[in-house]
Amino acid sequence: MRSDRPQALESLPLAVDLDGTLHKGELSWWSLRVAFWLNPWKAARAVTRPRPAAKQALCDIALRHFDAYELRWNEPFESWLDQQEALDRPMVLASGATREMVRRVAAEFDLFDTFLASDETTNLTGEAKAEALSALFPDGFVYAGNARQDWPVWQAARGAVLVNCAPDLERQAREAFAVEAVFPRE
Repeated sequence: MRSDRPQALESLPLAVDLDGTLHKGELSWWSLRVAFWLNPWKAARAVTRPRPAAKQALCDIALRHFDAYELRWNEPFESWLDQQEALDRPMVLASGATREMVRRVAAEFDLFDTFLASDETTNLTGEAKAEALSALFPDGFVYAGNARQDWPVWQAARGAVLVNCAPDLERQAREAFAVEAVFPRE
């Protein structure tokens, strides 16, 4: 277990995951479903590409139907983020979703100082997200995430916020990381 106390963690920038954390769903699955509905042939060609390029191609097909306002938000976590903003805590939205979708979500919330997202060549998940956030915040950060793929990011962070985690993952993360806050599954 890391030695950081939660009080010290509150002074660090907060990086927030989107899918499964701030938003209850997964934007990649949304893009896939909408793209196949709109243009099944083009969507089928898209999914044969490497993952980052496939995500971007599916997003390009589905984006005209994307409305960040209509996503299913994690309201208790969103309220906590509002409190963090009131404390002038720096926050970044860091997501494996495509850049334009993440940009629209960041604009909808007006909480985030900046955002990081996947592009055609980089799937911003796991190690890639940990590296990007470590470069952005060399003095440390706290990461809010929900899934096993967030483990490398929590390892790179000085603290963790656990949101909507499976019970086993929450237990393991509590044992391994300095935990600032927990938002259990609803």
